[in-house]
Amino acid sequence: MLTNLTKLPLEKKISTVLVDDEISALRTLSGMLEQYCPQVKIIAHASSVRDGAQIIERHKPELVFLDIEMPPGGTAFDVLKQTSSLHFGVIFTTAYPQYAIEAINKAQPWGYLIKPFSVDSLKEAVKSAGDKLQAERQQTQLADDPTGLIINDSRKGMLVLRFQDILFCHADGATVEITTFKNSTLEKTTTYRTLKEFEQDFVNRPFCRTHHSYIVNMRYIDWVEKTGRNGVIHLHNGMQVPISVQRMGEFEQKFEAFLQGG
Repeated sequence: MLTNLTKLPLEKKISTVLVDDEISALRTLSGMLEQYCPQVKIIAHASSVRDGAQIIERHKPELVFLDIEMPPGGTAFDVLKQTSSLHFGVIFTTAYPQYAIEAINKAQPWGYLIKPFSVDSLKEAVKSAGDKLQAERQQTQLADDPTGLIINDSRKGMLVLRFQDILFCHADGATVEITTFKNSTLEKTTTYRTLKEFEQDFVNRPFCRTHHSYIVNMRYIDWVEKTGRNGVIHLHNGMQVPISVQRMGEFEQKFEAFLQGG
């Protein structure tokens, strides 16, 4: 049996490239990331401006740790110029704090670490980058799915609910309450339908039945807590949805497939 309060490691890892002209610095950073930042996946590294630009172009990472001074080939800003057509987050690593203003003005970095930096500073920078990336991923996913449902609300009449705005559905007797999140506002809609009908509407969409009374939109899941054989889903806005023992295996499979883009 799994230990209580176990978080499932189901988040997508951050594809990451390291660029630093000092091999020892690359090894140190790589070791720290592997030991303390499991959400990061190092896919390549480089030790010069030219190689850094080529590797970023080839691998198209989501995050780049970038040393600023890399003589004699140039600086981090030269790498950014050569890869300006690509979108990725940057965490600068440098022994020279005087570059901070220039870095912020030119690159709007996701983080700025002064060597030698501590484990806590690194973890904080990676967490900040992860939060920004998660927001970007979610925004992209939502923009890809503008469609929705026409719902007859018991109080408001006919409503159009976009799939991307639905957090979860909760069956309560003869009705289903739909919780939506739009423009930073939570709203509830009550309709005389069944969860089985909603399951049919959600086929081939990122929704999963987690309980005989709940269907959740997997796009909004922040983390999953296992409590014995059942569990609790924590959503981005702090709300929670239960996972029953009977639905746990199906949920794990569907959520894992969703995170892998399947």
